[in-house]
Amino acid sequence: MKTYPAIHDPGSIELLFKNIRAKGKPDKITTNYLATIGFRRQPDVKLLELLFFLGFIDNALSPTDKWGDIQNITDSKFKDILSPAISKAYEKVFQHQAEMKTKDSKVLMTFFKNETGVSDTESAYMVMTLQVLIDIAGFEEDSKSDGNNLTVPATKQEEIQSKSIKTKPDVTDEPAPGIGLPGGISLNITIPAEAMDAEMLGMIKKLLRKAL
Repeated sequence: MKTYPAIHDPGSIELLFKNIRAKGKPDKITTNYLATIGFRRQPDVKLLELLFFLGFIDNALSPTDKWGDIQNITDSKFKDILSPAISKAYEKVFQHQAEMKTKDSKVLMTFFKNETGVSDTESAYMVMTLQVLIDIAGFEEDSKSDGNNLTVPATKQEEIQSKSIKTKPDVTDEPAPGIGLPGGISLNITIPAEAMDAEMLGMIKKLLRKAL
């Protein structure tokens, strides 16, 4: 079965690329390398899967030419490189959205479950990972002014439109990675992907970046 990256700490994705862009090009991208740029937790290992999935490292864990292309460039040029990488890696996902004529996260969760055989929780993380990547790549900059439609530049340049669905998040009993905060406070909340909207996702990303 095909697999898709499921990053349990979505705030780490933007920080990962920020650190990569500011550093040199190492020989190998391993967990030791991740530790040198601040990713020392067990869940951070999944970042290697993300880099491989998007084509920034190869099977031998060596950085590809794409890795070198994002070194010390502007945010605009970085998005120009990241956007087609996302479109290629998630081509089947975007085609499915176009066929279904919706980007409803519930539909996308079902797609990921059928394609990979993972649990509801893991498929929700897959959805959230894709949502964060789309945000970082600036796909939303092409959305219509009313905020209800989003154009995702899939490989075949298909326009994917749907209404945003806003529901209240459910706090489940299943543990999610916790983020330790100053003063001894620890947050441990699982938010289903279908409950996410752009405003909530942005707020979570800001909180995670501050915590890191």
